[in-house]
Amino acid sequence: MLEVHRQVELREPVLLCAFTGWSDAASGASGALSYLLMKWAGQAVASFDAEAIYSYTVTRPVVRYSRRRKAREVRWPALTVTAVPLAHAEHDLVVLLGPEPDLRWQAVARAAVELARQLDVRRIVALGSFYAPVAHTAAVPLVGMAYDAELGDRLRELKLGETNYQGPTGFLTALLDTARRNGLPGAGVWGVAPSYLPGVTNAKVSAALLQTVERLLRVDLGRAELEVTARDLEQRIEQALLDRPDLREFVDKLRAREAEEAGIVPEPDAPAEDPGELPSADAVLQDLEQYLRQLQQGDEDR
Repeated sequence: MLEVHRQVELREPVLLCAFTGWSDAASGASGALSYLLMKWAGQAVASFDAEAIYSYTVTRPVVRYSRRRKAREVRWPALTVTAVPLAHAEHDLVVLLGPEPDLRWQAVARAAVELARQLDVRRIVALGSFYAPVAHTAAVPLVGMAYDAELGDRLRELKLGETNYQGPTGFLTALLDTARRNGLPGAGVWGVAPSYLPGVTNAKVSAALLQTVERLLRVDLGRAELEVTARDLEQRIEQALLDRPDLREFVDKLRAREAEEAGIVPEPDAPAEDPGELPSADAVLQDLEQYLRQLQQGDEDR
């Protein structure tokens, strides 16, 4: 199920995890770790057998057009482990990133924890994101959960909201529970994305999650470019609101409601789909989503 490609020597590494799908609203969590892998040179350590953990009718491969090769390419889902040495930091990193498995969750979680033990991983930090009715201009709300006293103290120092959520959960939480039962300390951190921006990649959520990782591990991960992207997205949304008074009125009402409900902690582990909190504004939200997707497509074509 898990193929190890090479052996590496790391200094008291920390395992960072994110999984696209259920626990990755607005690509907030996967975006944070994808940025990390682009920023720092890593080495592929291991990968899971995609045929064993994915159902391709659920997690489908995607087709991309390669301008360099002038051909369409099929990209298959892959759950990979990458070692990221950080010479300037106290700890090196191991990154587990890919689509949430469709099959054999317990076996995948056990294999991941076993590999973490082999790499001498000292703790796990899993990242997720979910939708809630929050404004795009506000600081990203964050929710934390720890299976370790020291990590719990650090989350409280960072003033992350806590949750007593009960209900359906994602692989992220299953992995943390498996780590706990095997004596490996772990924590989960979720960022909250605006529910009126479904399907829009939100770099602001990714930047907030990566900043939290920096504070937890006391390391500089160089998130400057990610912050620039986050500000650019916010400016584009604001421009869209200037051009559309109906959108502006909708978001202003949301901001007012958010201010009234300040201090209420939303719940993680709900599906990453748009929860439909504000169905009366469906037409308005579709317009804004289409506008932002057009902007993103324009960036990809350049």
